[in-house]
Amino acid sequence: CEYTYISDGKPGTARSHFTFYGFRYVKVEGFIGTVSPEDFTGCVISSAMEETGMLQTSSPMVNRLLSNIKWGQRGNFLDVPTDCPQRDERMGWTGDAQIFADTASFHSDTYAFYLKFLKDLALEQEKCGGSVPYVVPMSRYELNGACAWGDAATIIPWVVYIHFGDPYVLKAQYPSMKAWVEYIRGEEERNGGGRLWRTGRHFGDWLALDGKVDGGVYGSTDPYFLSTAYYYYSTLLTAKAAGVLGKEEDQESYAALAEEIRQAFFREYYTPSGRLAVDTQTAYAVVNAFGLVPDAFREPVKKAFFNKMKENAFRLNTGFVGTPYLCPALADSGFTEKAYGLLLNETYPGWLYEVKMGATTVWERWNSVLPDGSVSGTGMNSLNHYAYGSIASFLYRYAAGINPVEDAPGFRKAVLAPRPDYRLNFVKGELRTPAGTYRSGWELEADGTLRLHFTVPFGASAKLVLPGGAGAEIRQEQDDAYTEEKELLFCEEGTDAWATVEAGSYLFTYRPNPSIRRRFGMDSNLNELLSLPETREIIVRHFPKAATGIPFQGEGTIVEEIARSPFAEVSDEALLAMKQELEQLVPAPEGRK
Repeated sequence: CEYTYISDGKPGTARSHFTFYGFRYVKVEGFIGTVSPEDFTGCVISSAMEETGMLQTSSPMVNRLLSNIKWGQRGNFLDVPTDCPQRDERMGWTGDAQIFADTASFHSDTYAFYLKFLKDLALEQEKCGGSVPYVVPMSRYELNGACAWGDAATIIPWVVYIHFGDPYVLKAQYPSMKAWVEYIRGEEERNGGGRLWRTGRHFGDWLALDGKVDGGVYGSTDPYFLSTAYYYYSTLLTAKAAGVLGKEEDQESYAALAEEIRQAFFREYYTPSGRLAVDTQTAYAVVNAFGLVPDAFREPVKKAFFNKMKENAFRLNTGFVGTPYLCPALADSGFTEKAYGLLLNETYPGWLYEVKMGATTVWERWNSVLPDGSVSGTGMNSLNHYAYGSIASFLYRYAAGINPVEDAPGFRKAVLAPRPDYRLNFVKGELRTPAGTYRSGWELEADGTLRLHFTVPFGASAKLVLPGGAGAEIRQEQDDAYTEEKELLFCEEGTDAWATVEAGSYLFTYRPNPSIRRRFGMDSNLNELLSLPETREIIVRHFPKAATGIPFQGEGTIVEEIARSPFAEVSDEALLAMKQELEQLVPAPEGRK
């Protein structure tokens, strides 16, 4: 689309009244004299939403990424949450909308915006017999019934309720939530039942890099695996909404249906020994996010998840469905350092690769622009697509540690549980909520000392979690005049310490145990360790062939799998000694960025 304005040589305003354009550059031709950017002002239009969330880190690139995500939201939230504002679509794709809803609601007061969009969705849903269209309002795509896309009917209302605490959104959308679940149940029961949704056309893990055929758009994750997972999750949320609204009979009915789906999912997709049948990054991320890991299988699933990430040298290959859940799933599985590794990766595929390439919004594809600066010839591309911007939710919830509590929506209660990483010096988060302003942040000093800052608004309470605080000497300092000077009673859970507090500002200083530093071990990348003098010396001393190379060394990534290969010739004693020395090594503080 183009908009052409022919100037008469005088200052003027060019404005389109019946459409809008997403753009970064304006082309000026025939200008007499020197063209100066100061002579032109671009007018930004967007639905009015008060900005509520702020994040700042010690990384300029992460800060740029956050800015890009906000600009992507601003450009796409124009009456309808569009997938992109600049190409021939500019339509309200429901999958993109639900994927980004949590991030959007941290950034801004989205309550009125989503309430309007959800009303549109419910009206279009009536035309589809309870199914949800791919796009709302329906345009040239009068198609419906895809998992993750249709689940916007249940997920967005619940996200909005949790963030803003007003049950009206659930009351208004409850018929829509039920209609979607009943549509799926009808499809499932008409096609054999068994509480597995194995019919219909689905986008799957859209644009995932593990596509089966030449990196195709659908990804490798079985679409019926995803459809059944979402069937469970939407049914569970509908049961929860019924509970909030006092619909006890519906709550019991949908809770029972959700449990039937969950058990059917377990029978279909787990082997008796705990192996997940769909072995993709997205599959592991989704089962972690939706609570679809049997208690007895948690450890095997964690190990398999780690191994799946290892297969790809801890680079992501997820698409629209898997990416929002990947970093949280890694952190919740005990691999927080690997989650930060994905976030901070500056090479393709990764968020900071886009930043390095000069992006000012978030791309549709991980390689929308190639390293040489040319636009990739994919035939479908966008430089302003907010779906992958859902990583900001990880930064709010994990890096800054600001989390709502489900039984006290609208942040009447919160869990403030930051998870620091040695590659960042600090993270500062602030969120204005219906209950008031929360602040949560941390600073990591060169000697390993951690300083945590928290603010809880009046009338609210919070659980403060101090990472690595168990057994540590925690010093609480007076940080605000209205905070009572009383000693907090900390409880311990694993390696963390925690306490429940009322309104006030809190400052804690301590040396975490374990310390927040780079760790080396047999699961570290061999090439990375060979590039560092202190680790190279340990590796080469116990595994001399690592320096010169062994046959097929390139087919492995981590130390252990290469050192245990048939051609390595490393004894078990040498492996054990190497493991112990690597794990005990403490990098010098100046090695931190």
